[in-house]
Amino acid sequence: MVLFVYIILFFLFLFSFFVISSRNPVHSVLSLISVFLLSAVLLLCLEVEFLALSFVIVYVGAIAILFLFIVLMLDIKIGDNSFDFLKYGPLSYFVSFIFLLEFTKPLTYLTFFSSTSFLTNYVWVRWFTEIDSVSNVQTLGQLLYTYYFVFFLVAGLILFIAVLGALMLTLTLNKKI
Repeated sequence: MVLFVYIILFFLFLFSFFVISSRNPVHSVLSLISVFLLSAVLLLCLEVEFLALSFVIVYVGAIAILFLFIVLMLDIKIGDNSFDFLKYGPLSYFVSFIFLLEFTKPLTYLTFFSSTSFLTNYVWVRWFTEIDSVSNVQTLGQLLYTYYFVFFLVAGLILFIAVLGALMLTLTLNKKI
């Protein structure tokens, strides 16, 4: 499991680098979608199912696809592929170094007492096994579909009206008829 998390983190950093370094905006948005999906997988490994599903639904399903459609509709031509590293390089390397220091500072508190896991002074408690055997998604579904189903239906109706409004805004009417 630890090796799987490290592989996910490696690809997460790799695709996040591709988001900011790609000259093609379509490749950048596709890398952004990959970052959101890998973040959702990482949250599933941490047993935070609701946030993982929210990442997939909100970020990948709405925002990233909207970015992709906008970039494809703009029809951007990639002209100049030269990037002046001497102009932007020192500042970006300095800022990256500061971020790297901030990210690796908590790693100095880790000790390697065993070869399989890290031992820290943080305590991890699985509260849903201590209190009840129901997961977060089951609890959310039970609350949403039993107690708050009227509000859920109203929210669905509002979203349906918003989709119809967006379609009506893009509709061009022929005034000759």
